[in-house]
Amino acid sequence: MRFWLLCCLMACVACTSRPYTVINKGIGGNSTSDLLARVEKDVVALRPDLVIMMAGTNDMVNSQKLVPFVQYAAQYRQLVRRVRQSGAAVVLVTPLPVDTGYLFMRHQRGLYDMDPNRRIDSARAVVQGIAATERVYCLDLHQVFVDRGEPGRTAASLIVNAANMGREDGVHPTAAGYQLIAAELYAYLKAHRLLRRNHRILCFGDSITYGAFMDGAGTDSGDTYPAVLKRLLDHSLK
Repeated sequence: MRFWLLCCLMACVACTSRPYTVINKGIGGNSTSDLLARVEKDVVALRPDLVIMMAGTNDMVNSQKLVPFVQYAAQYRQLVRRVRQSGAAVVLVTPLPVDTGYLFMRHQRGLYDMDPNRRIDSARAVVQGIAATERVYCLDLHQVFVDRGEPGRTAASLIVNAANMGREDGVHPTAAGYQLIAAELYAYLKAHRLLRRNHRILCFGDSITYGAFMDGAGTDSGDTYPAVLKRLLDHSLK
């Protein structure tokens, strides 16, 4: 009897202290349409416990992927429902603000029906509304970056620019920006007690999830937010 109890105790300890698995399933240029096309293969088939989803930047500001808000909302909701039906907990992340000056260097201004950041802000409201009606979690990273004065043009900016990375980008985070994203996510997951039972976490999204311009892009190593999040999670087990 004592041996059986000891085995059970050891199994419980091993279960609660095992390393987290963080999967990076970000692909550059992906819109909600693209995510729908691969959600079965890249999310459902992998059976994650928790899915962090960031989508909307391309739908809102990539001139080759622009869609009306109604279509964006419908596709986003479809994604949320499919992931939730798979049994995973869902955390939505609102899209980040962009530097429109840089954006218009590579996209024609006339293709936009309104200022790109107004589109982003409207998408943010869509995401928050879907989170409320579908009863899933939502982290407003958009506000976190806006509160820090982003996007900026200085070397200290958290969004890639000419001063900090020699790129007139204005869309993707720097390494420091990814560290902030991971820290905010870790704090959010911990505050909402989403780490007690979820050990297999999948990050689903576009180039921001992928980790454009970062070491380890597309993986759970290097400077991507999934990589930094994994290090924070692993450190919490020590």
